[in-house]
Amino acid sequence: MKFQYAAKDRHGNSTHGQFEGESALAVRQKLRTQGLFVLSLVSADSTFSGRPSLQRVSGSPAILGANFNRVKGSDLIVALSQLSIMCHSGDDLAEALRTVANQCQSPKLRQVLLSTYEDVTQGVKFSAALARHPRVFSESLVAALAAGEQAGRVVDVLDRTTRMMRKDQSLRSTIVSMLMYPIVLCTVTSLVICSMLFFVLPQFATVFRDMDRAVPPLTNILLSIGTGLRENWIILVAILGALVGSCIAFRKHPQARNFLDHTILHMVIVKDSARALITGRIFRLLGTMLENGVPLLESIRLCRNATNNRLFQNMFDSVEHQILQGQGMSEILVNAAFLPPGAAHMIATGERAGKLPSVLQSVGEYFEEEGERRLRTLVKMLEPAIIIGLGAIVALVVLSIVLPLLDVTTASR
Repeated sequence: MKFQYAAKDRHGNSTHGQFEGESALAVRQKLRTQGLFVLSLVSADSTFSGRPSLQRVSGSPAILGANFNRVKGSDLIVALSQLSIMCHSGDDLAEALRTVANQCQSPKLRQVLLSTYEDVTQGVKFSAALARHPRVFSESLVAALAAGEQAGRVVDVLDRTTRMMRKDQSLRSTIVSMLMYPIVLCTVTSLVICSMLFFVLPQFATVFRDMDRAVPPLTNILLSIGTGLRENWIILVAILGALVGSCIAFRKHPQARNFLDHTILHMVIVKDSARALITGRIFRLLGTMLENGVPLLESIRLCRNATNNRLFQNMFDSVEHQILQGQGMSEILVNAAFLPPGAAHMIATGERAGKLPSVLQSVGEYFEEEGERRLRTLVKMLEPAIIIGLGAIVALVVLSIVLPLLDVTTASR
């Protein structure tokens, strides 16, 4: 059985040709003994496209994206990082896949990696094998690896893409950690206030009733609120559920999505950090894909699918139309008012100089760091305001307890 292969020797030189063997695994082992690192191996009797269908190769268990739950992003990044390191160390791609799969802690991801290993050993291209699990491996990752296979740079592309994924994960972790303190503070304060309204204040009402004394006005207001919540909690839960459902349905409506996305990018408090973070991430992704050899139009379409903001999606639609007309992308970016100041002009300079991929990556990294800095400043400014506001509410509830306590103490004397 004949196989077509693409490989690199120990000096980094690319080579390709045909090799005959009993199976794809046997051919890989023979090529490896000759000092060749196999990048792709395809049966000469069949062809595989870079965008395969979900039909499985015979003998490989079917794990389709439609019925496969997503794996954790951290597990996927660890597995791809290990795979990149092993391939850089000279290990064969198929053997590295099997080793990483056996060491993987996630059962779901292990099953996907073993399935990918089986596909690769049977002659399926690496990118084609990954494309059969669309809910695990993103479109941008598959496209980048497919371009890397055509250029004979799979290992370099895998390393560059993995570094980008690690940076994305680090940015998300940083944002979550910055927002965690205000969220925890609001949650704890809400629980304290609810416990006072439902359990502490009713005890004072009983004491005043037994003493035949009037309840102070502030305490009486809070008692009425607590009584109303206790007696109508079922109705309140139903109303809350209806509001949540309405918000979800409203969010899915196109006009509602446009309004919310426009608000995020134009609200005075959050617009600077939101614009910088979204711009940084999407331009860094675009630059990385261009560096990996993905064609410009396909990179733009993938970036459009990678963002949920409608304004950025519409911008990429306009950029695609502009490029199809034979023009550059800088004119559309300059007219996009929601981009951070200077971003469009820097990209226009890179486009004129023929250094668009590297400039996009530099711009993306800069604005990601700038957005993170602005968000950290915003959180630091909001923390005192949140503490003061919650402190005022707690003080109001405490006074409603202390004042009746003082009245009872005075009456007893």
